[in-house]
Amino acid sequence: MNSAVKHKADEALNEAYRQYYLPLLRYCTVRLGEAKDAAGDCVQDAFVVYYNRLLSGEEVQNPRAFLYRTADNFRRRALQNYQNAQSKTVPLENAEPCSVPFLPFSPEDIDYDRLAKVLLDTLSEEEQTLYRWKYAQNASLSEIAERLGISPVAAAKRTSRLRQRICEKLSKTIEMQTKGGM
Repeated sequence: MNSAVKHKADEALNEAYRQYYLPLLRYCTVRLGEAKDAAGDCVQDAFVVYYNRLLSGEEVQNPRAFLYRTADNFRRRALQNYQNAQSKTVPLENAEPCSVPFLPFSPEDIDYDRLAKVLLDTLSEEEQTLYRWKYAQNASLSEIAERLGISPVAAAKRTSRLRQRICEKLSKTIEMQTKGGM
């Protein structure tokens, strides 16, 4: 490698790093959201690509545009990797068999409509309304928030608490069903 090319590449890299590192880092951090831990890697990888281009003798006309475009490509990959890692779904061929604990009843013996009615009847009127909106009518959190006059975050919390309460009641209701108590 020609030392003049390396020297020129080093100078261009140092200048670009000084000017664009922090703005690029902020850009990636904001756009990665929950995956913001990967922002630094995206920016560093963009500078590595830039530096390799310079070392190969290629002249980059607009370093800022090049770095943003390259960092954005790495950001997209990082976000996709993060979302894949968060996903609980795996392709069927990759799924591992799991052992199911022995149930003291046969699932075919349960009248699910009757079980759902018994379960919903144990909820308060407000909880039943929220249940209907969220699960029967498939209303979005913003629609529910608007109907209740609260923020979407508050609607999400209420929905989460309702789901947790239903899960707790469901285990008790199934237990009663298997003992013949309904």
